[in-house]
Amino acid sequence: MSVEKKIWLEGLVPAVFTPMKENGDINFSQIEPYCEYLINNNITEIYVNGTTGEGKSLTKEERKEVVEHWIKVSKKRLIVIVHVGCINVKESQELARHAQDVGADAVASLPSLFFKPSNIDALVHHCAEIAKSAPTLPFIYYHLPIMTGVELNMEDFSYRAQKEIPNFGGIKFSSKDLPDMIGVVFSGVNVLFGCDEQFVGGLAMGAHGGVGSLYNFMPKIYHKMIALIKQGRLPEAREEQMKGQRLCRVMYKYGNLQGGNVAALKQIMSYTGVEMGPPRSPMRECTKEEKEKFKNELKAIGFFEWL
Repeated sequence: MSVEKKIWLEGLVPAVFTPMKENGDINFSQIEPYCEYLINNNITEIYVNGTTGEGKSLTKEERKEVVEHWIKVSKKRLIVIVHVGCINVKESQELARHAQDVGADAVASLPSLFFKPSNIDALVHHCAEIAKSAPTLPFIYYHLPIMTGVELNMEDFSYRAQKEIPNFGGIKFSSKDLPDMIGVVFSGVNVLFGCDEQFVGGLAMGAHGGVGSLYNFMPKIYHKMIALIKQGRLPEAREEQMKGQRLCRVMYKYGNLQGGNVAALKQIMSYTGVEMGPPRSPMRECTKEEKEKFKNELKAIGFFEWL
């Protein structure tokens, strides 16, 4: 069976949050207004159940339901990339098949997070096992060595994957090793940079777009960066990137307090008027006092003027 859906992703691909209720259940009713918010901000592609979406904190059935809701409410207005990585390959395959069956546009996966691939052969084999379960969809490898501990050369991996995985579609490159990313660009595949705080650098070095969290609540700033880079106005693009850097410095502070950056990012998202609710354990929600301090620090850097 050949790949039926071929996509080439460019621009901003928000890694979407998973809205939750105070009791920790998923707030599925919030996905539709969230979807409309993204579309109204000129977003055309999303990445579901990734790190930002707390995919590893959801059950397998919850992950399926989240995907189904996004596909239903987006009504083909968004390209939907579904992260299917699990600790065991069988569940990854099941999620990949499900994504294909319900109408997703691509699947993506991290490597296994317990028995980790220690060489290119093992990584290609692992990805091939997942990719063949959704043979009509492009498969995107999610390179996140700071979390996975799998830090192999991605240029070598890309060339091998193109030969051995018929539906290999590209790499979400979430490492700050730009020379390695350039090698992936040289290999000719679709490259999506995953470091929001270095987005301008990633685009300048050849990435075609980015998958990230900040594009949820700062899409105007990042759309502007892309436009400025295309116009050759790099100093101005760099000034916009500094807004992302200032935001991240505040966010990291609260992410550290809350047990993870996603917890702080969900709090920031609430300031757009799209409530995401709390994160799941082991992360925690901000206290009332922390929320007030967090908001004041965001005001101080001008965040609310960027919305």
